[in-house]
Amino acid sequence: MGKGVAPLLDISQDWKFRTGDQPDWSRADLDDSAWQSIKTGQPWEEQGHPEYDGYAWYRLRFTVPTTWKEHPEFEEKGALAVSLGRIDDVDETWLNGTKIGSTGSFPDHYEPRWQALRQYVVPASLIRWGSENVLAIRVYDGSRTGGMYSGTYSVSIASWSDLLKLEFDLQGGDGTFRQKQSPEIAVKIRNGSSRIAEGHLRWTVHTDEGKRISKVAETPRLKLQPGQEKLCLRSFPLPGPGFYRVDCEWVFAEGITISGDSMVMGYRPEEIESPLTSEEDFDAFWIETRKQLSKVDPRFEMIRIPDRDSKTHEVFEVRMRSLGEVQVAGWYERPKGNNPVKVPAVLRVPGYGSSMLPAGRAEPFVFFSFNVRGHGNSREDVKGAPENYWIRGLDDKTGYYYQGAYADCIRAVDFLVTQPEVDSERIAVTGGSQGGGLSLATAALDDRLHLCAPDIPFLCDWKKYFEVRKWPEMDQWIDAGDERTWQSTLKTLSYFDTLNMAHRIKCPVLVGIGLQDGVCPAHTIFAVYNRLGGEKSYRIYARSAHRVEAGHEDFRYRWMEGHFKQ
Repeated sequence: MGKGVAPLLDISQDWKFRTGDQPDWSRADLDDSAWQSIKTGQPWEEQGHPEYDGYAWYRLRFTVPTTWKEHPEFEEKGALAVSLGRIDDVDETWLNGTKIGSTGSFPDHYEPRWQALRQYVVPASLIRWGSENVLAIRVYDGSRTGGMYSGTYSVSIASWSDLLKLEFDLQGGDGTFRQKQSPEIAVKIRNGSSRIAEGHLRWTVHTDEGKRISKVAETPRLKLQPGQEKLCLRSFPLPGPGFYRVDCEWVFAEGITISGDSMVMGYRPEEIESPLTSEEDFDAFWIETRKQLSKVDPRFEMIRIPDRDSKTHEVFEVRMRSLGEVQVAGWYERPKGNNPVKVPAVLRVPGYGSSMLPAGRAEPFVFFSFNVRGHGNSREDVKGAPENYWIRGLDDKTGYYYQGAYADCIRAVDFLVTQPEVDSERIAVTGGSQGGGLSLATAALDDRLHLCAPDIPFLCDWKKYFEVRKWPEMDQWIDAGDERTWQSTLKTLSYFDTLNMAHRIKCPVLVGIGLQDGVCPAHTIFAVYNRLGGEKSYRIYARSAHRVEAGHEDFRYRWMEGHFKQ
């Protein structure tokens, strides 16, 4: 084992691309000379196919040197590995007309796996040594960006980490354990090599803060035949409700270790409780903020933008004035026609530094895709790099960036209730990441909201957040001021922490959560969720990081429709 450095072939260049879907596009002898040339590491939307969702194919021709057959590593492993980075959302991959792997599931059983690294093993029998080989990749993208968007692209002699695969098996669950008992975690191990793999599994468990909570646990020695797959179970006692990272690796009998899978798991998440951090003048601060906002003449302005119309909605750019006379703006879509019946409205708010654009959806709702200050078309008065917004004015609660941003969202509701086609008894707010936090804050501060649907929300449980997530820029900001401390900083942030606002939210709430999210950790989200004062529900996406799965958007709007009909 481990006999020298194996060669590697770069396959990042010279790919061909075509939208659409034909079964024979997997053939090695297909003439693809007229197909578009395309770059890897970049979504197809940025390469001539803006807003395209659906099927597409990538193809590549390359040659594997015959000398590889004589390499000691190949003589031992007998296979090559093809690395294709991350593909958004689903793929099937062929070499020389034979399928070598797939990740995710295509419609009608759509399961996106846009975050998964594609690494497929190629047996020696499929390789055309010293002559042309053809890779063909069928891709499906359900929404947003699509294609071979990031990673490294190579062909190499397979290693043990390619051939011996360890993956947590959720066994139909969402990665969380809700019962008060030691959770039993399952790992599936498969020997994809041509030799017997003998060794054992090694497990470790850490808190979401990185503290190891158990001794290293090992299984008895296992022996896997070539091609054999085995499910291994392990039970772990956990100290209490929370989220824990479980790591599993394989140790050969010779002592060589192969890294396996690593996954965050949840344990009794609905029992998580973080102490409130609100100051005595919390309520007074927000009453005064609302009072100051009310003194600003909004000066609503609607500008018709017919070029942005969809089949079902006409579009306007909307401008208005918010707290501090700051101009903010967004995109207003109302159903076409002269329907005298008032319709529900959905306020969409932005993620950190992002630009909200028209929703382009067909539901019979009004959509207001609104940009808080410094985002999208709301940069007239607040300029600069979006990455420093959350430390702007952080020395004092009055004038802090999020005081203005929360007020902007309230002003957006002010606009919606003035529109003749809007049913002011049916208004929802939604957004992802920062937009999720803004959604929660708006629902807490403005009782005119009737539904709240935050995804992967930021701005939750700041104290726990900084225990789990380290941000160098926050350390640098504190170090740059003589009077700044973590204590003073967290005191200012407490006025904008949705943990301290959650009990005020009485409308129904639907939360989307990425269990592997390191940007907005699940623990901080549940700390807020568990304090919500009304009807609530959540959906956990077990393998998603800072993103919910593509189907969640449709689920969210069906949830809204159901409540709007009540």
